[in-house]
Amino acid sequence: FVGAGFLSAAVAGSVFASPSAEQVFRAIRRVGAAQPQRGVLVVIMNYTGDVMHFGMAVEKARAEGIRTELLVVGDDVGVGRKRGGRIGRRGLAGTVLVQKIAAAAAARGSSLEDVHNIASLAAENTATVGASLAHVHVPGRELVPDELGDDIEIGMGIHNEEGFGRVKTDLPGLVKTMLAQLLDQSDKDRAYIDVQPSEQVVVMVNNLGAISALELGAITAEVVDQLAGTYKLTPTRLLSGTYMTSLNGLGFSITLLRVVDKSFVSLIDAPADAAGWSPPVQPQSWERGIDTTNSEMEAETETREAQDFAPSNLT
Repeated sequence: FVGAGFLSAAVAGSVFASPSAEQVFRAIRRVGAAQPQRGVLVVIMNYTGDVMHFGMAVEKARAEGIRTELLVVGDDVGVGRKRGGRIGRRGLAGTVLVQKIAAAAAARGSSLEDVHNIASLAAENTATVGASLAHVHVPGRELVPDELGDDIEIGMGIHNEEGFGRVKTDLPGLVKTMLAQLLDQSDKDRAYIDVQPSEQVVVMVNNLGAISALELGAITAEVVDQLAGTYKLTPTRLLSGTYMTSLNGLGFSITLLRVVDKSFVSLIDAPADAAGWSPPVQPQSWERGIDTTNSEMEAETETREAQDFAPSNLT
């Protein structure tokens, strides 16, 4: 996600592990030196190692005089309030939307404070739930037999963390359960966002790594259909693709971003040139009716034939 209109830098550790505080600090210093008057916003997911190491790096950067802010995103509803406790929710694919909004705001020239505020607002109104058919195997580590069998684990984290529970169901049943975790206001342990039919919502269906394009399309269609049928919600923007994987995870996640600020949509729509980013689809792209008759095609064919056999007027 590093590129024009998106992130200025990214710092990665080993697989499923945080980078060191020193690595993060060096990245902050390099980005801060490029435009010292602008400052640096560090956006991370809520995992203990990341919070510790990135937090230490931010404090070190501030001590060196670099204007730096830290935003920790926790959008997972698989971990409810009771289990989350003081640690809070884990970070999942919704983090990508928060980063996109922050990056687009920065590209428009917004101040560090304003970028931090709009990104924080987006993070507060984002919810994600994932589901997977299997745990992933980290290369170089011992292969542990998967105990899921035919079960689907709902709420599994991207690092194989334990989810909410296991079910045996088909795709409609799975999507129904996942959307209920995102939107059921009677579940006080997980009712993090309350999206009303009159409000706008951005929807992301994310491939955890091993879902084919055909399968992801079917999943996305089911999500959109159930949002419309059960919750009377039509996505203002729809993102479907591979945004945040769990290596070759055999599953997907659903993210909802409640549009509480009208700038969210324009910031998500803003141009970005980054390998991991696929732009959203607008409503008219899937709401437009398809003419199943041949009338339009026949008319176009007749027009082409008339043009093909028209006199050339050449002498």
